[in-house]
Order: sequence, then C-alpha cells, then structure tokens
Amino acid sequence: MAHCLIFLIGLHGVGKSTIGQALVPHGYRHISLGDLGRLLRRRRIPDGFTLRFLRLLAAHEPGERMSAKLVDALHGEIGQHNAHVPLVVDGFPAEPYQVMGLPAGCTLIHLTCPAPERMQRLAARSETTSRKWGADAAESRRDRQLGAVIEAAQERTDMRTLEIPNLGLPQQVAATIAALATQVQRQSVVFSETVFASR
Repeated sequence: MAHCLIFLIGLHGVGKSTIGQALVPHGYRHISLGDLGRLLRRRRIPDGFTLRFLRLLAAHEPGERMSAKLVDALHGEIGQHNAHVPLVVDGFPAEPYQVMGLPAGCTLIHLTCPAPERMQRLAARSETTSRKWGADAAESRRDRQLGAVIEAAQERTDMRTLEIPNLGLPQQVAATIAALATQVQRQSVVFSETVFASR
C-alpha cells in the first residue's frame, strides 16, 4: 500500500463525514458512502467513480445490509483511488466480515463523541433528510454491529485500530488522525520489508 488508507467508523452522528472532509486539506481523497448515496437518490452523478459501483450504490437502501456485489465494487474503488492518493472512507466497514477484506497496513479509526452532541446532530439531520432520526437511532443495523466490527479489527495484526474522541475543532481532530495514520503506514512498510528480507 503506497499511500495512507483510513476507515472511519462510529455510531450515526459522531461526525465521520465531517472528519473525512477535514482530512482533504491533508492530501486525502474522501469517500463518504452516505453522501454518495444521498447524491444518487437526488439523481446527481458524482465524478470519479465507476458506473458499476454507482449503480450498485444507487440500488442500496439506507440502513440495509450492503450486497456482496456492492462490497466488492467498493473494494475496487478503494484500490483504484488509494493507488494514487491517501484515502479516507467513512461508514465502512459496517459488519465484522467486511473487516477481513480491508488491506493490510490500513488504519481503522473508531470515532466517538458525547451522546447529547450526537443526538443533537441526528435531530438536525432529520430536518434535511427523508430518514428520521430520534432516540432510537442507536438501534440501526450498522450501530448494533459496531462492537463486533471493532473486535474483528482488533484481531488483525496487520492493521491498526484506534479510538479517537471527536472533540474540539474538526481540523484538529483530522490533523491528529492524519499524523497517526502516517505513523501506522510507515510502521507497516518497515514490517513488510522486514518480513520480505527474512524470506
């Protein structure tokens, strides 16, 4: 993996897309599955993605499981983009089995924030989207799977899993994450070179 690769996970409303966007000034390309899905549902076609991936994502119902074909297409997009630039993906992986397909050397960031702040964000989101959020938002399929996703990631020794509180300015949180991801990626390259040299 030539460039840093970050996956942002966390409960709905913790600010994954905000932090993903705040990583752009650090040289990252940002893929937000939620934002892309909302664009497609408004019949707007984002640039820079294959038609296969966009077609599969457009057919995906928010809150439902991602099809195997969509997961496969997303991995293709991740590999294509990350071959050229550092990449941050938010909202994926959403299930434990998806962790097994993540590239070695990547960084998985579990974002957290105080519950009252998260609920306030979800209430504001309800005013601008067709999906309604309330006190039961934590019961979404993806949110219920979060603990299992983190456990699956922690079992992998070829990637790093970190919990980062989303407190303060998004730019500050993004700077911290970018620095950590660079450190992880450098350690991964050294580890790979050591393993290769020992064969």
